[in-house]
Amino acid sequence: MGDIEFKSSPEFSLGMEIELQLLNPDTLQLVDGISPLLAQTPENSWIQPEFNQAMVEIASQVCSNIPELEANIVAILRDLKTRCQALGMTICTAGTYPCCDRFASITPIPRYLSQQNTSGYLADLMMTCALQLHVGMPSGDVAIDIMGRLKPYLPILLALSASSPFWWGHDTSFASFRQRFLSSMRTYGICPTFKNWQDFTNFFATAQNAGMFEIIRDIHWDLRPQPDFGTLEVRVMDAQPTIKESMMLAAFIHSLIVDMYHHSQGKQTEFLLTPLPWLIERENYFRASRWGLDANYIEDEQGNSRPIRNIVKDILNVLAETADTLGNSSYLFQLEKRLDQGASYIRQRRVFESTGSVKAVVASLVSELEAELAIKSRQEAVAYGWL
Repeated sequence: MGDIEFKSSPEFSLGMEIELQLLNPDTLQLVDGISPLLAQTPENSWIQPEFNQAMVEIASQVCSNIPELEANIVAILRDLKTRCQALGMTICTAGTYPCCDRFASITPIPRYLSQQNTSGYLADLMMTCALQLHVGMPSGDVAIDIMGRLKPYLPILLALSASSPFWWGHDTSFASFRQRFLSSMRTYGICPTFKNWQDFTNFFATAQNAGMFEIIRDIHWDLRPQPDFGTLEVRVMDAQPTIKESMMLAAFIHSLIVDMYHHSQGKQTEFLLTPLPWLIERENYFRASRWGLDANYIEDEQGNSRPIRNIVKDILNVLAETADTLGNSSYLFQLEKRLDQGASYIRQRRVFESTGSVKAVVASLVSELEAELAIKSRQEAVAYGWL
């Protein structure tokens, strides 16, 4: 029942997708600019439409390591910025657009229009951006095994990536309000647990028959297999305002998944986080979205909790050898520094507290990305804190 071929890809190869906002550079308001942008972009390119016409998604090439992925993303974003400037637009990104004051204009593609019809009023409010990482898997069974092992770490990734404290001009008190909003949508959120690839394909056949999904891409879980690409896709993260933050998270996930695979093959013995009951999973999600890096994570069925910052440091210690082998150590070093220096949701609030202006928050997001894209030398990269 429900056989789906999983097209294997090179083990632990990498691909990244980033959703960005299209803005008027003077007013910093959203611009429904995806149609003219697509019109001047070659077919089968790195640029893709998103649900909202004021947003764009970029997709990397398949890369073998994080430095290669980083170089590809930098090149794509520089090209995107040049194309947007020619059309009178600029770009930035975060989990939400901080000062939205209008409903979304839905991109007129059949799949998106169908989603709008199903989601109703929620579709009008869909002003969110994500960072998504694909990691190559040798088989569907391995993808499902790693999916189950990675699931307890999703609240950790949510806390590390949180960049959406503002919603429609208001401070929501959440570190990631994007996650709270998407949890109201029918196909988003925590993924189920499956025994193996056949178990997943049986589920999907049932879901298709029930009219829940038509294709795999209709599943928007925070973690999902992608059989056409041969990957496991990590989708829980808020979009990051800077490239270096995206790469820190990618290196963390890459190292974690490789270490998990070694563990499944009996080559490693230490495994920090284990599967938890659904209600505890939901609570950990809420805590991570509400308090970000200051949240306490429930570790076991007895309700024992520890600060997420401490858990991240423990994970980084466990991953040190694997990260070194993969060439990811410098990225994880930067990630550990960021635990003390502040994630994006913290930086955004600092800007708002000092200016009283949500528009100033948007300006800071634009400036952060512009500063990175202007870097041309190693010396500049060191001064910026890139290296």
